[in-house]
Formats: sequence, structure tokens, C-alpha cells
Amino acid sequence: MTQTTNRTRWLRWLAVPVAAALLFTACGDDDEAEPAAPAPAAEPEPAADPEPEPEPAAEPEPEPAAEPEPEPEPEPEPAAPPEPIDIRLVTWGGGKFIDFIDLYVAEENGYFAEAGVTLEQLPGAGAGDAVRQLVAGNADIAMADALSGFFATIAGADLEGIYCPYTQNWMTMLVNTGAGIESPEDLRGKTVAVTSQASTSKWYAALLLADNGITEEDVTFAATGIAFGEALLGGQAQAASTWGSINWALLEAGGIPDDQVGDYEIWQYTQVPGPNDVYFANRSWVDENTDGVGRFIDALEKAKVWIQENPEAAAEIGSRYAVGADNMDRNLAVIDYRIQMQSEGPGVAENGMGWCDVTTIQDVADQATELGILPDAADASAVISNRFIN
Repeated sequence: MTQTTNRTRWLRWLAVPVAAALLFTACGDDDEAEPAAPAPAAEPEPAADPEPEPEPAAEPEPEPAAEPEPEPEPEPEPAAPPEPIDIRLVTWGGGKFIDFIDLYVAEENGYFAEAGVTLEQLPGAGAGDAVRQLVAGNADIAMADALSGFFATIAGADLEGIYCPYTQNWMTMLVNTGAGIESPEDLRGKTVAVTSQASTSKWYAALLLADNGITEEDVTFAATGIAFGEALLGGQAQAASTWGSINWALLEAGGIPDDQVGDYEIWQYTQVPGPNDVYFANRSWVDENTDGVGRFIDALEKAKVWIQENPEAAAEIGSRYAVGADNMDRNLAVIDYRIQMQSEGPGVAENGMGWCDVTTIQDVADQATELGILPDAADASAVISNRFIN
């Protein structure tokens, strides 16, 4: 029993420190910092919008059926070549002068060929002779002054003036002042050189004289062709009915010696302000060949425009076609003169090159009738048509 009591006491003694230890441990826990309050729970992030469900892929539209390849258009048929026309043109000059430069350029540059025109240039012994050949059927077109045409229509020919290649008057009178010619009155009893007795040269000289009260009986008209210089220098004539290119050759190029040039003076034929070159044809021939005549005139106008733009090249062409046209300075002078003559006549600004100014031509005809040069009145509007002027 003593043994049991001792053991009990030991156990009690052992329990005291254990209990103290436990008490001490419990007190120590109280002295430590209280644990931090738990952090508030984070607000939940808003739920992301649910991704839209993918739309079902559109069914591909069916590709349109390929259009059939267009059939190639047939190649256009080449234009039919123009109906050929042969034209016999008789000029007032006795040969191929540089004055007719538009004819040579139209030939050289192929304008006549493109138009289906074959041109034969025939010489005339003056404008009156050119019209006579036309009326006789030896030519299709005559290049003449209006008065020469009116002589024929007054006599009954049915002619039509279809084109005026030069729309100003280019004729003049060259007088020898050294022989005492100071005014038309001084020509009484003198000799005037003309190309022929039926020529523009003759009619215009007669018109100037008649306008100053001088009749054909008061002077002598000598037909010299274009040998005016020889007649003037030799004393066979004291005046000559000439034109620009002749005057240039006489006064500028040595035709008249330099020491005598001062003795000569050029008079203008103010009685004729408008065209003195007209292309005449028989009206029936024009009616039968209207298309071909129109193509001929179109080719001429192409040539005239080209000459205006290329005078030096035109001068070179002229040297190969025209008689006595080896002097390029002279060729250029004549071409410059012709460009002016085709561009500045009455009515040209309003109507274009080739215009035949009927009013001016009628005035000349009336003067010629009143002064006794034409045997009867002429109606210019019944003869000059201008129907081929665009």
C-alpha cells in the first residue's frame, strides 16, 4: 500500500509541470498578434460574353456561267476605190507655169491619185482660147477669167463656173514711164503688149482704158505671149498687161536691166477687185460627173493647204514640173504671191478657199457691158454656182 501511495505521489508531481507547461503554452499563444482578418474575397470578374457561335458559312454563290466568247467581228471590207475620172484641164497659159503650182503639188503628193483623178494639163493661148477649146469639146475644164466665160455664155454656151482657184485679181499693167507714160491718157497712140487677142491680159487692159475714156481704136494691142520684156526693151510696146510672176522676173530677176528698172511702174487693175481665175466646165459634163468633180476640187484644196504650210518644198516640186522654174527664189516669190491670192479675196474668210464672189464678178461684167467690151449683159449668178465649196 505504501508502494501504491508513492507511485501516486510521483504521478501527481509529474502532472504539475505538465500542466504548467500546458498553461504556459496557452498564455504564450495569447500574447501573439491576432491573425489578420482574412482579405475580402475578390469580386468575381464579369463573365466574358460568350463567343458568338460561328455563323454557318455562306454557301458560295454559283459563278455565273461564262458568257460565250463573242464571235470576232468581220474585218471591214476595204473602201471601194473612187470611180476613176479623167480630166482634161486647159489653162490660159501656153505651158506649165509655176503659177499653176497647186496642180503640180496635187500630182506629186498623190492627192489626185487618192481621189481617182487623172489630170491632163493642156496649154491655151490665153483665156479666150481655153474657153473655145472647152466649148469645142477638146477639154473638160477651162481655166479662164470671168469675161472670157461670159463671151461664151452670151453666144449660147451652157457653162458653169465651179471653182475660183485664185480669189483676188492678180493682173496688172506694167508701163514705161521713161516713154512718157504717166497716166492712162498717155496710152493714146501707144502699143500695149498682151498675151493674145482673146485673153485676160487683153480684156483687163481694155477695161482699164475704157474706164478712162480710151477705146481699143485709140491704142494698139500687140500679142506677144509672155515675151513682154523683149517688146518693152525693144520699143515695140510702151506698156504690157502682165501679172505678178512676170513682173518679178522683169523687175527683180534681171529681165529688165538694173539701170532701166526705175523707168517702169506697176498699175493695179482696180476695176477688178475679185477673182479673175475661174474653172469653167460644160454644165452637162458637171452634172454627169458631180462626184468626180468634187473629188478633183478636194484634191486641189489639200494641195493649196499643203503649199501654205510648205512653200519651200512646193518651190522644189515646181522646179521639176514647170517650164523655166529653175530659179528657186523666183518660185518662192510666185508661191508667196499665189498663197495671198487664194486666201484673201472677197468672201473667202466667210466661205473658204475657192469661193467665187458672184457680186464682185457681176460688177466687172456690168462695167464691161457698159463700156462696150461685152456685147450684151451677163448674169453672173446664173453661171457661177459655188456648189462644190464646202
